[in-house]
Amino acid sequence: MVSIALALGVLAGCGASEPAVDWTGKYTPTVKARLDDLIKAKDCDGLEAELLTAKATDAARKRLSGSGTADLVAYIEYGLDRAECKH
Repeated sequence: MVSIALALGVLAGCGASEPAVDWTGKYTPTVKARLDDLIKAKDCDGLEAELLTAKATDAARKRLSGSGTADLVAYIEYGLDRAECKH
């Protein structure tokens, strides 16, 4: 039982790792900079707006690049967690 509790404590302390996003091909580096600024400022409203935009542009992104915005959505959700926003 102690080892299970220890393992759960270690997992809880690790947190999620940063999702991989193609910042130089699929998205521009300015998108990452803008999101990172919102995360640093703990701007939950700004991050939520970015999340809505990323979800709304999924189909268009699929047509342009062959893949949708799931990676960007994952990064924004990661940012929401880092900024301690409720979502």
